Amino acid sequence: MRAADNLRAMHARHLDVYLLRCLVALVTEGHVTRAAERMAITQPAMSATLARLRTLFADPLLVRTEKGMVATPRARQLADRFQQALDLVDDAVAEGADFDPATATERFRIAASETLGYLLMPSLIAHVRRLAPAVQLTLQPPDLARVRHDLEEGDLDLVVAFIRNAPPGLRYTPLLRQPMRVIAAAGHPEVRGRLSLAQYVQYPHVYYALGRTSVSTLEAVVDEALERAGRVRTIGARVSSTLVSPGLVAQSDMLATLPGRIAGHFAAVWQLQVLEPPLALEDVSTSMFWHERMHHKPAHRWLRQQFEVVARTMGAG
Repeated sequence: MRAADNLRAMHARHLDVYLLRCLVALVTEGHVTRAAERMAITQPAMSATLARLRTLFADPLLVRTEKGMVATPRARQLADRFQQALDLVDDAVAEGADFDPATATERFRIAASETLGYLLMPSLIAHVRRLAPAVQLTLQPPDLARVRHDLEEGDLDLVVAFIRNAPPGLRYTPLLRQPMRVIAAAGHPEVRGRLSLAQYVQYPHVYYALGRTSVSTLEAVVDEALERAGRVRTIGARVSSTLVSPGLVAQSDMLATLPGRIAGHFAAVWQLQVLEPPLALEDVSTSMFWHERMHHKPAHRWLRQQFEVVARTMGAG
């Protein structure tokens, strides 16, 4: 047992932050050349580092297969733990560092709900471009089932979405609140400026679904309100994008329930009626979510502040 402890101590003495980062890069990339590019070193230098790591841990770490280089279980375990250690190191360094947006070159990965991407992101990106021209924002739709995982693992920096119950272990702050509105065609055969509950359930709805079985938070709010009222609506069309709904509604007798700003934006484009819902619906409250490990990083804190600035501007408009 003492010999094993001595061996672990020897390994620890021979490790430094550079080697930790190299191992993480090798496991993440699964390729020596790409790992070298990630670390800004030559391929021979990374090969030599891999050989040194193999000796230190008495493990091949990466093995060649028909599908390319694959990390061993030991390598994946080490990489996960080393990444946690590196996050702590980076946080400690970052807390004492200044962030200058004018010269910053950070890349942020943001998952934003579709309606918010449509409403907020153009203004946000223009705002960030003015302050930090070299900062890059990568946008993608959120996978609501993986919000905590994606933030915890560092696959995303921020998630901005309508999530009613915040995943445990995440920080969040509200950004924008919108009332729900119902849209109908200007020439609807029966709806004229006002909408009764009977009409709401009589005419088919355009229904926003995230997949074959997943129900969006938006539609869940409506379904729950109808259930409380003892009513059920009919579905005329299922769409994977809320931005498709206004066009379908404009050319049919169907209805759709959308965030108020989206409804108002498309009203003039498609000649739509924007109506008060005939039952009490929860507002669409969009929040920004992030992981604790990013909370004190100056660059991340700056980005969150820009979201809040732009959201306040929209809320006042």
